[in-house]
Amino acid sequence: MAKHTQLYDYKAKEPVLLGGTHSQFSTDDGVTWLPLKGAQELGDIGDIAESVECTTIDDDRKVYCGGLKDSAEKELTIYYYDDDADQQALIAAAEAQQTVRIRHQWPNGTRATYDLKLLGYQIMSGSADGFMQLKVSGRQASDVVWSNADVAEQTQTDEQEGE
Repeated sequence: MAKHTQLYDYKAKEPVLLGGTHSQFSTDDGVTWLPLKGAQELGDIGDIAESVECTTIDDDRKVYCGGLKDSAEKELTIYYYDDDADQQALIAAAEAQQTVRIRHQWPNGTRATYDLKLLGYQIMSGSADGFMQLKVSGRQASDVVWSNADVAEQTQTDEQEGE
């Protein structure tokens, strides 16, 4: 039997669990961040461009280019805490269909920040032994800025020391 050459060296890593992910929102363009407590599901984050045909008569097969990016409808699912002032601020923003800034930070320090155009909210249906949950609906309204918490915090520290 002939031995083949591996395409690359790879040793599987342990994936990052979603547990321990923290989320925040801001109604003032990121000046003040409020915790998004009780988050259960964040929805997909990011954009995907649809393919657009750009074939010319010179081509002998169809050619495609990336079109404009589009974001899917988004739903944040969170446990409803009726005495939480931060959740009440999110509900008020959803009722007013405001655009808020959202920031998620996963346990490995990866951060995603983006604008979300809120389209309303609902109390979700459930069963007798289920918990009350909110579904806040919206659509991503900006590109996602991906960063790392350690790098972002070091940059802030460096800027503060330079003052």
